[in-house]
Amino acid sequence: MFWVSITSNMSRIGVVTVLFLVLAVVVVSAGCLTYSIGTVSYDGSAVHVSVDNKQEARDVAVQITVFDLSGFKQVEVTKIVHSVHLHAGTNDVPFDVVLQPGSYRLFIYMMEDGERLGCVIKNIEV
Repeated sequence: MFWVSITSNMSRIGVVTVLFLVLAVVVVSAGCLTYSIGTVSYDGSAVHVSVDNKQEARDVAVQITVFDLSGFKQVEVTKIVHSVHLHAGTNDVPFDVVLQPGSYRLFIYMMEDGERLGCVIKNIEV
């Protein structure tokens, strides 16, 4: 009798714990599931960032910070912020910037209503 009671309580605790963990994962990842940053390319006059918006149209701010990686160091080249109206689906967000041949690291931030949605780091070769 006593053993069945302990096992039953442990089962309830386990189920509650699993449900709590699942809920926590859903809450934490909810913002991450609404958009994704795809390819990043450079065409000689602009960096193009592909943003896949999985929600309805919305206004966000997209910031890129470009670092030059030459000479075994990371030096900030520029920081650009654009207010962007994202349509549902894939959006191309261009950032006008002239880059010399070399390796660059881009930090791409997405913000909505003053809250940072996330950051992606991409490397490009020019």
